[in-house]
Amino acid sequence: MFCPNCGKEVKDGDMFCGECGAKVTLDDQTEPLKEEVKKEPPKKAAPEKKAVKQAAPKQRTQSKPKSNGMSPRAKKIIAIQVAVLAVLVGVFYYFGSRSSSPESAANQFVEDYNNKEWTKIYDLYNFDEDTFINEDAFEKTMDQSKVETLTAPTGGQTSASYSSSTAAPYVYRAKKGSDYVIINVAKSAKKNFLFFDKYEVTGVVDSGVMTTSVRVPNVSGITMKIDGIKAKAPSDTTGTSYYTRMFSGTHKVTFEGADGLFEKDSYSFDTKSNDLVSQIKYSSKSKSDAAQALRGYLPAITEARIKNSGTSSLNSYFSSEQKASIYGTSLCRYTYYSGSDAKSLGSVNITKCEAVASTSSYYTFAEGIPVSVSGTRDYQYKTWSGSYQKQTCTISGVAKMIKQNGKWVIDSVSYYYY
Repeated sequence: MFCPNCGKEVKDGDMFCGECGAKVTLDDQTEPLKEEVKKEPPKKAAPEKKAVKQAAPKQRTQSKPKSNGMSPRAKKIIAIQVAVLAVLVGVFYYFGSRSSSPESAANQFVEDYNNKEWTKIYDLYNFDEDTFINEDAFEKTMDQSKVETLTAPTGGQTSASYSSSTAAPYVYRAKKGSDYVIINVAKSAKKNFLFFDKYEVTGVVDSGVMTTSVRVPNVSGITMKIDGIKAKAPSDTTGTSYYTRMFSGTHKVTFEGADGLFEKDSYSFDTKSNDLVSQIKYSSKSKSDAAQALRGYLPAITEARIKNSGTSSLNSYFSSEQKASIYGTSLCRYTYYSGSDAKSLGSVNITKCEAVASTSSYYTFAEGIPVSVSGTRDYQYKTWSGSYQKQTCTISGVAKMIKQNGKWVIDSVSYYYY
């Protein structure tokens, strides 16, 4: 008989073609016989009998196929399928069991830490979040700070503080510099690939990653950002600085609206070694502009003092109407005779008007630029007899100048700090 697919001869009883692997049916086996019967002369009966005998294999083909009837190609396909299945089972077992031990979870934490995958491990520290205590701030602080690598975790003993009814965590230690990081691991309620136990880190104790209180300046008209996060003073802040929590480490400070106000456009500070407020300095131009502004306010200030005309006309020279009321003419000293009858006011004779460094340990740049000023102004004062006598208004003190709405104004006046 012959293969209906490729035409090659097939042995009697075979169910598949040995050449192409095609299945051979019962009808395919008898087809060549039919053709031979047609070719025999009708007169001869012998060939017809032979044709009947040759049809006997029909009965044999109905029996079960022999086990060795599979073609080599079919065997090869099945072998490949078995091999692929074995590989898939191996991969499934490898990935499923990879984190099926406490140690693997601890090792994964150390790997993420050393690779600086901060977003993956942030939640493990269980921080109480605040303005500067969040995942974004954590990532930036860690990237900007000097971070020592962790060694391979050791330990793995269970914590004795847990009862038998509670899934006891495994405690590992990883050395970091001269200190250790404690890694707590416990079995998860979840499964890996539905079948394998899963362990995960539940908490970390790291003395090198902590929060601390930092003094932040409160500067009017300036937006300060620390690590890209806007610093906003609490609503009840009344001073020139306030305290807020941040991560221990190195931080970067930038400004909006400063426009050359400070020596630098940005500052970096380390919470462990230096103070943010003490680092920020006004630029030389700012100091010069502040002194020049004060110089221009002195004629009006001295006139208000000499004529006792009040401070309402001085409001625009101060940071607020209240400050004008308090400090309006405080720079004028030793003016014994004054009143509305005063006349012939001379020019303001300024002997000193320049920015100075503060000697007060409590001073912060947020208080403004200290400008020391001294000078005099002569005028004529009417006596009780109606005659006029020469008098002198003495100017002396230190005005703290701040920039408000693009203008340098007086925020306070003092005498003894400089």
